[in-house]
Amino acid sequence: MSKNAFDDYVMQWRDASPQRALAWLFLRHDERNCFGALAALVHEWRKAVREVRESQVAAVKLGWWREELQRATQGQARHPLTQALFADVRARSIPLQCWASPVDVAVGLLALPSPANVTTQFEATAPFANAVAALETRVWFGEGAGSVRMPRVVLLAGLVSTARALVAEVEHGRSPVPMNLLARHGLTVEALGRDSPARRAALRDYLGELERAASDAARMQGPLTLFRAVDLQRDRQALGRALHADDPLAALQAPAHGLGNVLKTWRAARRWRGMVRNESHA
Repeated sequence: MSKNAFDDYVMQWRDASPQRALAWLFLRHDERNCFGALAALVHEWRKAVREVRESQVAAVKLGWWREELQRATQGQARHPLTQALFADVRARSIPLQCWASPVDVAVGLLALPSPANVTTQFEATAPFANAVAALETRVWFGEGAGSVRMPRVVLLAGLVSTARALVAEVEHGRSPVPMNLLARHGLTVEALGRDSPARRAALRDYLGELERAASDAARMQGPLTLFRAVDLQRDRQALGRALHADDPLAALQAPAHGLGNVLKTWRAARRWRGMVRNESHA
């Protein structure tokens, strides 16, 4: 395995958020290799769906990942991320279907139209979030762990990430903002790519829906990986800022720093360790 290549993939994911870099400090070396590789792997799958312009090219890329996962479960991993993951007993104990399910579902996301409303958006993206949540929960906590909380947090993380990339989404001909909100504010998908009072109003409406859903998810019970916990904290803060900002998109994209975030990450790490101990003694 190329250590430099592995580090490059993980750093691309980790350095996208100051909170992730902080959470990294609370992990052991083996946890960084395993959990970091998994997070970066999921990031690569999302990139294939969101960033590759041609759906056929994206499908081929996801198909390669599907084949790579099958090889990895047979001890023949080729990619730096799968090599790191399947060097860990936690990953090797998980059956192929659990690994392949997120990739299989991701192919179906390539043909999705812009959502009619928030409800249909949640329903359309739920299968991928459910599959990713099941995989991450099993790697982090073992077989038998799980709840409705983790899938909802994964789903919301994906939608907030897509909202941050609004301009790129519009360039791909997609609208992260549901069509009913565009209609409410007299916007087309093309117009959504340009700053305007109407775009800001539509974004506030949409981000308000996500903020309420994220607050509900934060109150749910159940295991949550450390990375998902700190991402949820970050997204809730960003959504709160965006709702009260003159430019919601700029506020959503702005990084958050400060001692308060260090303390929150430390508390999240303690909660996660407690969940791991509880699961191991269940």
